[in-house]
Amino acid sequence: MRVLIAGAGPGGSLAAVLLARQGHDVVLVDRSEFPRDKACGDVIGPRALAVLKQADISLPAHAHRIGSMVLGFEAGQITLPARPGLGHGGYGVTIRRREFDDLLHREAERAGATTRVGVVTKVTRAGRRLSVSVGSESEDYELVVGADGANSTVARSMGLMNADRALMGFALRRHVLGATREDRVDLFLEQGDTALPGYGWVFDQGDGRLNLGIGVGIGTQRTRAKGARELLERYQRRLQAQGIVTITGSPSEMGGWLKMGLIGQRVADDGVFLVGDAAGLVNPLQGEGIAAALLSATLCASAIDRYGANGAGAYRSEIQDHFGAFLSTGYLAQRIALSHPRVARIAMRTLMVAGRYDRIASAWGLFWNDLTEYSGLQTGSLAARTMVHVGAAITQGVLGSPEWLG
Repeated sequence: MRVLIAGAGPGGSLAAVLLARQGHDVVLVDRSEFPRDKACGDVIGPRALAVLKQADISLPAHAHRIGSMVLGFEAGQITLPARPGLGHGGYGVTIRRREFDDLLHREAERAGATTRVGVVTKVTRAGRRLSVSVGSESEDYELVVGADGANSTVARSMGLMNADRALMGFALRRHVLGATREDRVDLFLEQGDTALPGYGWVFDQGDGRLNLGIGVGIGTQRTRAKGARELLERYQRRLQAQGIVTITGSPSEMGGWLKMGLIGQRVADDGVFLVGDAAGLVNPLQGEGIAAALLSATLCASAIDRYGANGAGAYRSEIQDHFGAFLSTGYLAQRIALSHPRVARIAMRTLMVAGRYDRIASAWGLFWNDLTEYSGLQTGSLAARTMVHVGAAITQGVLGSPEWLG
């Protein structure tokens, strides 16, 4: 089948790899020449590494390994332990998106996909086919995969996104010369128009550079992102004052939008499929999206290979099975934090105390990183699964059936 994939980030490129390997005629379009950079924490987590291994794609040996991580809130902090699970090694790696995305893009070309530079500006139906406009030129395809990010043109063109319901976030990151004594994430709830809720991170890239950034939950109000740079400045100064990081060079800075929790999304319909950020699959609790992008690309390619243009229903079901319970729980948590920051503050202070016990810290780490279904029987796994399923049940009781299933 002839397939157009809009966007050559991790999700789009992996979908191109898998579909091209299966013999489909794949055209992969991105607005940028490769290599190019993206705003990201640059962490490829355990689930993402497992998907890449299944796809027989290897990362460079120099990729810096991340294991246990510090989670901080106000004056407290706990350590989230890293343990092997079902099909993953219990660790992640840091690799710059410029290098990672280029690796996957070249893998797509090796698999036989045709790559083009251009901007997908519109997708319309043309009988039983789909007309895709790239710049001023249009071509027909049997299938279209939207991997074009949080502001997906494919999703908007085909009516698969309700912008009034979508749960948005904004991230701002810096690459900077320096050192850190630990890889960590800090949660914060500050009064005002931004950072309700927010998080900051610092990750060692293993080459004398740090990835340091912040993310803010903004709901449907994009103006909440206006104070992101000031928030990042305060976070960096705090880490320096506490002796956690040492900065020795000027930063390069980049920002980007996130779409989280599946809310306001229909991930597939009549030959059109959305993956990764375009499908709203970003983790609402900590902003990670690479694992979801790679896994959704795998599910998408499988549905297309089995059912062709009739695979939308199967793909929606797979997305619900793999992401639905956790993302609905995460959506409810972020909604509470946005609307009731005092409640969220009490919950986080309680976690900082209870998380001194390994079982609690492990359970939170599995839940927070959406590893509950991949953990097997290990410390905290039962509690983590309970949090997900209880949270999903509460969400459905409060909000009804998830909108993305409609």
